[in-house]
Amino acid sequence: MPNQHEVIKRYIVERGKKHLRILDVGCGDGELLIKIAKRNERAKLWGIDPHINHCKENIEKGGYGLRIKCIEAKAEEIPLKSRFFDFIYSVKSLHEFHDPVKALKEIKRVSTRNGEIVVIDWKEGANTGVMEKYYGGKELKDFMKNALYNPSNLKIEEKGEFNIIIYINR
Repeated sequence: MPNQHEVIKRYIVERGKKHLRILDVGCGDGELLIKIAKRNERAKLWGIDPHINHCKENIEKGGYGLRIKCIEAKAEEIPLKSRFFDFIYSVKSLHEFHDPVKALKEIKRVSTRNGEIVVIDWKEGANTGVMEKYYGGKELKDFMKNALYNPSNLKIEEKGEFNIIIYINR
């Protein structure tokens, strides 16, 4: 039986199959970008992270340098044009953002009309072995409200140790 982390990865890869312009916010080592690129040959992918070197190395080593662009940037200041991405995801990064509301505003800004946004992060009380601040449902709803997300297009659910935010930008 797959662990929660593998289930989360599969969930993102499956959603990425149907989109053409994809952004990973907090892409880390680029693992999910590469998995999506393997399953969606038409997709153009971008990853941003404040520490991008490991991602760049993995993308080049895998031969995906022409399809995946790695950009050193913070989620709060995405250096890409507005209304560009069909699918934006962020996995286990929200708690790392200096200003989650500003980051969520930026994510919404670069999403196309009808673009899909998925944010997955540890939920409050998750036992990760790391002393970090994770958010509960009320905090997430407040973040989304303050980032001007329309509540009727928003779904927040708990799955195991994770919160999953799904938003269609209309």
